[in-house]
Amino acid sequence: MSENSQKLVCPACFAREIDVMELHFDKKDGEYYCTKCAYAGTEEDVREFIRVYKEQKYKNMRVPHPCAKKENL
Repeated sequence: MSENSQKLVCPACFAREIDVMELHFDKKDGEYYCTKCAYAGTEEDVREFIRVYKEQKYKNMRVPHPCAKKENL
């Protein structure tokens, strides 16, 4: 883990919308793990999990509300 890298949060806790825990890095296995829910994965796994989750959860954010009028946008 480089010193310039960002801290990663547990994607499983994030997806369940509970207290989000910061992941710890295990140098022996080369994985990040959560002490609360036992999630473990590489940095790529964590980032992909969060990317897919956000894409699914917020997929309708770009769709205007049915009651919105075009002239108000």
